[in-house]
Amino acid sequence: MLREYNLGLDYSSLPQWANIFTEIEPPIYWFRLAEILSQYSKSYSVFEIGSGLGDVLVLLHFLGFDKVSGIERTENLATIGNEKLFSLFNSEGIIIGEYPIKVENIDVLVQVNCVYFEGLSTKKEYLSQIRRFYDNANPQYYLLEVIDDSFTQYSNVFPDLVRISEKDIYETFEELNIISYLTYQYPKNTSTKRLYVISLNDL
Repeated sequence: MLREYNLGLDYSSLPQWANIFTEIEPPIYWFRLAEILSQYSKSYSVFEIGSGLGDVLVLLHFLGFDKVSGIERTENLATIGNEKLFSLFNSEGIIIGEYPIKVENIDVLVQVNCVYFEGLSTKKEYLSQIRRFYDNANPQYYLLEVIDDSFTQYSNVFPDLVRISEKDIYETFEELNIISYLTYQYPKNTSTKRLYVISLNDL
């Protein structure tokens, strides 16, 4: 259903990554995300940072979550995403803006396939931003996907400051429970990424 909708979009003016959900097989993080989210109560409120074209929010609706929303700073992407959500689920929910914004009663905070580092110059600043994103929502679960520090290619695309180790995450969230999963592996994929489930409780 999602693929058929996306195949009808005009990608000529969209970012290069925008068509990843037109492939027969969705990206690998999609399956891991679905596996994790399927364990959570469908009454949970879920908020996504960097909603892009709304594809992750479509997954959340498909899994049965009712309280679904997100934020996207690029107006064109947010508009297309809301049109998609309305067409497939008669719902919208993507706010145009820059996170963090004031959010309340968020159970699950999701940040996947989204690397914000503009204006940052050190890894310490980047990790502080990640922690600030979490603290702003104070969720029960934070599903965070990052570029793994084992990935050393394409320094012109991903600076060293966004290449994060497991140690970095454990030190940033030392008082919380952390589980991690490899979601991409270079050279099979274009990069190496790891998805962290950062939580107040064990799964």
